[in-house]
Amino acid sequence: MTPKMQRVLMMAAILLLLAIVQVTIAPLISLNGVVPSFLLIGAVFVSLREGQMTGMLVAFPAGLLADAYFSALVGITSLSLTIAAFAAGFLYDEEKAQVSLQSPRTILIVFLCALLFHAIYVFAYFQSLTIDLGSIIALHVFGASVYTAVLSAIPVLILSRRVARMKV
Repeated sequence: MTPKMQRVLMMAAILLLLAIVQVTIAPLISLNGVVPSFLLIGAVFVSLREGQMTGMLVAFPAGLLADAYFSALVGITSLSLTIAAFAAGFLYDEEKAQVSLQSPRTILIVFLCALLFHAIYVFAYFQSLTIDLGSIIALHVFGASVYTAVLSAIPVLILSRRVARMKV
């Protein structure tokens, strides 16, 4: 097995673990009904590390796993997650892939991809309901995006600390 294939399988296993965390732990740490998306953080990291195609290939089945557990409408999470991974993959740079995951810029990328992910999810899920769209956008799109971006700072800080320790 090639090293690239081993990395892809490792990232798929990590996203499977994140799917389990999304299903079990994320509802426990929700704030006012806003749940962070650990799958999105993982998909963005895979896209920034390996590129668009790998990010999408790993994000789609992870989204289907989440859909199978959470959603009555199968495919919304996988569609949203795949599009967010595709968007994050535009910022992939093969020469700077490892370094880019350690910069604070990654948190901004996660935030922007979270806005895209949650906007697609909310508009697809709530399109047939007659509810206050402004409060839904403020709470479930912007609020969830900020919450996800704040939590994405944890792996960024861990990665930057690990690299700093290696240089010494």
